[in-house]
Amino acid sequence: MTEDLRAALGEHAFFAGMDSHHLDTLASLATWSEHRAHSWIARAGEYPDSFHAVVSGRAGIEINSPGRAPLIVATVHDGGVIGWSWFFDRSWQFDVIALDDVRSIALDARRLLDACGDSDGLRAEITVRLLQVVVSRLEATRHQLVAVYGHVR
Repeated sequence: MTEDLRAALGEHAFFAGMDSHHLDTLASLATWSEHRAHSWIARAGEYPDSFHAVVSGRAGIEINSPGRAPLIVATVHDGGVIGWSWFFDRSWQFDVIALDDVRSIALDARRLLDACGDSDGLRAEITVRLLQVVVSRLEATRHQLVAVYGHVR
């Protein structure tokens, strides 16, 4: 089973090109995770127990405001990842809901954080890749804001 997870990690966009020994470490922390459509993957305020690499399906990253309906601000597809709060040892900042049936590789967040602390190389790899995700989502948010609120001067 670990070999199957290791192969899936190596093929996932987030982990593509990562050193073999790092993939071996990650596979030892991973399990398959299944979430039915419309079920919660994460809830804001809870401690993140897993870092998810989406293999199939779509997940919505959602914010809630008092007196308003929940708003999906981003959609994660296969090849994407869910959550980076674990890396900063803080609670989930958003709700995450499965929009379709979602299959992911779930890495144990606590053990992953420990593994990053034990290996400078793994910490650097994960940091750079997470920053790429953050930058991508910030750019997408900027485009959404321009589309909704932008106007020509």
